[in-house]
Amino acid sequence: MEGGLRLGPVGGRIVGEVFLGLLKADSESYLAVERNWKPVLPSATAGQFRVTDLLTLAGVVPPL
Repeated sequence: MEGGLRLGPVGGRIVGEVFLGLLKADSESYLAVERNWKPVLPSATAGQFRVTDLLTLAGVVPPL
């Protein structure tokens, strides 16, 4: 679907589920300690925080 340049819907879902599983398994993660935690970092779309926003904040990818 993406010509090998990006994850498609299934690949993105797998990566997302792995991240969530790791956070839930870590007894000191935000998801384990504070179940209702939501990220409050700046996002490209108001009210929505995505992995690309986190990578942009970390300086891994340039802002759009």
